[in-house]
Amino acid sequence: MKILDDCSSAVVRAGAGTPILVVDDEGSVRRFALRVLEREGYGVVEAQDGVEAFELIKQGFQFEAVVSDIVMPRMNGVELVQVLAATHPHLPVILMSGHATAALAELGIAAPCAILPKPFPAERLLHEVRRCTGRRESA
Repeated sequence: MKILDDCSSAVVRAGAGTPILVVDDEGSVRRFALRVLEREGYGVVEAQDGVEAFELIKQGFQFEAVVSDIVMPRMNGVELVQVLAATHPHLPVILMSGHATAALAELGIAAPCAILPKPFPAERLLHEVRRCTGRRESA
């Protein structure tokens, strides 16, 4: 889990940056999402799994969206969606998965907002975050 000592400075640099929580046990995926989102002015906090993510939320950190992997140790993305649906029902969650989106839908796995199939381009991540947070696309 990246603690807010490093992230709070990113939020300040971004000015009115929208806070986004990125959750993935793969460091390379977290770093990719962090770079893409911070370049667009989002304030990004990262967690390695659903347990760390939910701890941050329970501690009172406010996020406008969560971008989470599905397959992770301890608490996976589907379990995180279920917990957040009960405790923070208006918090949009975007799930990322290396599995086929159709296969996930067949299993009844659906995010409140979106499922991003891995690998995905930076533009797709930004589009889904903007759509799920209600922000307009940049012209």
